[in-house]
Amino acid sequence: MPPDALAGSLAVFTIGYADMPVQRFLNNLRAYGITVLADVRPPAFLSHVPQFAQESIATQTRSHGLDYLYLGRELCGLPGDPDCYDRHGHVLYDRVAAQPEFDLGIERVVHELRQGRQLALACVEEHPRECHRRRLVGRVLREKGIGLAHILPEGGIISEAELLDEEAAQPRQLTLFGDEPAPRWRSARAFPKPPCSGRT
Repeated sequence: MPPDALAGSLAVFTIGYADMPVQRFLNNLRAYGITVLADVRPPAFLSHVPQFAQESIATQTRSHGLDYLYLGRELCGLPGDPDCYDRHGHVLYDRVAAQPEFDLGIERVVHELRQGRQLALACVEEHPRECHRRRLVGRVLREKGIGLAHILPEGGIISEAELLDEEAAQPRQLTLFGDEPAPRWRSARAFPKPPCSGRT
């Protein structure tokens, strides 16, 4: 069941494949009544962890009564457009979220939720804190009024509100003039850019 903070509203869960045993992963999904696993891994990561290769996990989720939905092209955290990266290789999420295919992916998630489905966004990262399933997809869904909670590897859950509170309690970096620099909406880590189109 959803946590109390999400009761009575549309809500989406997130979960990380990491390197956990498949059975524990499936048990974690069942514990929260998940009926749709929406895989948002970039295409290049679909076989990153052998036991969670796309064909294998799709078969296993379906054999356990869950639907498998691949949205890694629409809701990808590593786009193929080099203009969606800064010069250091961070993905610029505002540009990704402005892409038409991203809107289509979000619309599909919202559609599933409005049909009464319990959906979990799945990606590679173990913890949601730095993963695009939270920082990009989850943020856009929250802006649409959809609740967000994260299933942890050991089977527990943390709400987005709790994560935001944790981050707000972190020491803030100040500039020479005492002003906090405005954070850019981008990936936490840098990645190799696709072939350059001229942007630096």
